[in-house]
Amino acid sequence: MRNQRPAVAVLLFLTIVTYISSVSAQTERVPQAETKGEAALTRNFYFIFDGSGSMAESLNQQCQGDKQFATRLAGAKWAVEQFIPQVPSDVNLGLWVFDSQGNRERVPLAASNRERFLTAIQTTLAGGNTPLTESIEQGVNRLVRQRERQLGYGEFRLVVVTDGEATGRPLPKAVLYARERQIPIYTIGLCLGEQHELRKYSVSYRAANSMEALKAGLEETLAETPLFDAQTFPGQ
Repeated sequence: MRNQRPAVAVLLFLTIVTYISSVSAQTERVPQAETKGEAALTRNFYFIFDGSGSMAESLNQQCQGDKQFATRLAGAKWAVEQFIPQVPSDVNLGLWVFDSQGNRERVPLAASNRERFLTAIQTTLAGGNTPLTESIEQGVNRLVRQRERQLGYGEFRLVVVTDGEATGRPLPKAVLYARERQIPIYTIGLCLGEQHELRKYSVSYRAANSMEALKAGLEETLAETPLFDAQTFPGQ
């Protein structure tokens, strides 16, 4: 019996060492919590660009200006081409387009994407309906995700360029969706005058009755403004 005691002690010692080693190994394998984002004051502008069938219409007497274009879409492309070089290089731009090629994101939010942005605009083909509600909701989602990456810091704007009323689901649903997520809407109504439904819901509404006015309206979206307050969101 006495001869078995050293063996039992050794076995107990080895068991304890093995247990401690196992616990240490498990502790080392526990991954560190991943950082979801980084605080940044980056400005973010997400554009909804209307390429519906009405954008193929020729300019009428109420919507012309000094420059001549064959269609509304041709004029809108020119305005965007003039606008893009004025956007500061550190600003994130994103683009959602609905046209004959579908209703989808064409350019994700990023800073180094100007050529891709312009190419997406230039290759827009007029056609289809005007799904503003669905497009606005998708744009809001992109801005909210980017805001989470920036830990709530920075600036976030949804800019809608359209020449027609929404088709499909009621537009107020998208407005409420944006309001609940504290994303302000800036609208440029092309050849629409002051009558568009988004006028009463937008932080800023610009009636662009010429392509020069559209260009100026795009430039105005870059202007510094006070912090957005959802409690004073238009249309409440």
